[in-house]
Amino acid sequence: MPYQEEGEQRLEAYPQRFRARVAGQVSRVVFSAAGQKPSFQVTLLVEKSKPLPPAKTHPMTGMPIAETGEDLDDTSDVSADSQPITSTIRILEPGQGFTSRYSVVHKTARVLYPDYPPLAAGSRLTLIWLGQRQVPGIEAGGYLRVSGLLSLREDPVIYNPRYEIVSTAP
Repeated sequence: MPYQEEGEQRLEAYPQRFRARVAGQVSRVVFSAAGQKPSFQVTLLVEKSKPLPPAKTHPMTGMPIAETGEDLDDTSDVSADSQPITSTIRILEPGQGFTSRYSVVHKTARVLYPDYPPLAAGSRLTLIWLGQRQVPGIEAGGYLRVSGLLSLREDPVIYNPRYEIVSTAP
């Protein structure tokens, strides 16, 4: 069992929405009809999946920071980093320039996901690209690795996922 600090408990089930990385084969592609709002929908037959830690955000803007190197390695625990994030804010005083410095500390919560993958092998995941009539390179029978905010509220779905086309089975 992965390392767990005193007082922390591993979730028994996954939340309704969380970041995930999924790999699998495209089993179906659906194009939006003419006259409808553009959307491109893909059904992915899941082969591997894992949760990702919550997205890190830029301390000043709050925008998510794109992370690279995400992989489907089953050996690493994806619990969020429990180290505090510190940012410095400088206040501009009229005519004097930067005179005050404040330090803001954001505590990050440690999320311990269940020990099993979020989507079982063989399950189906819907990927939807809003505002796209087609995504180049994605076709039935191909293999994809995707990451994004996975919603398990009804059927598993990820909207506007980051994707990587894989030449062979993952």
